[in-house]
Amino acid sequence: MAAAAPAKPHILVVDDEPDMLDFLERVTRRRYEVTRCANGEDALALLATRSFDVLITDHKMPRMTGLELLERLGDAHPRMVRVLLSGYTDVPEVRRAAATGRVHHYVVKPVDSQSLLAGIEHAVEVRDGRASYSDDQ
Repeated sequence: MAAAAPAKPHILVVDDEPDMLDFLERVTRRRYEVTRCANGEDALALLATRSFDVLITDHKMPRMTGLELLERLGDAHPRMVRVLLSGYTDVPEVRRAAATGRVHHYVVKPVDSQSLLAGIEHAVEVRDGRASYSDDQ
């Protein structure tokens, strides 16, 4: 009898653009069990009922930005790796969020799938104490 495969980590992707949600799911579904949300409010409601290993959220979304979502999460889900996607490279709020631990990895759009996966893996390793943020990715 074959041993059961280990469960895939759970990832939550949040973006208001359906094409980006499709892309993120395609890129991550081999390594992760993927759940999608189209906005921050739905993500918060879902996060109130279950936990995820990784959260990937877009920065610019209507009604609630990705940074607002991360801020509203606060210290809840301390083991969840938080990844922010943005088309902007120099945003003071992103630097502050990274400094306070609200963002573990920042990805500039257009998203390169290999860089995204490598960044997620590195952030998980940092969270688990197997790497530091200063290690090369």
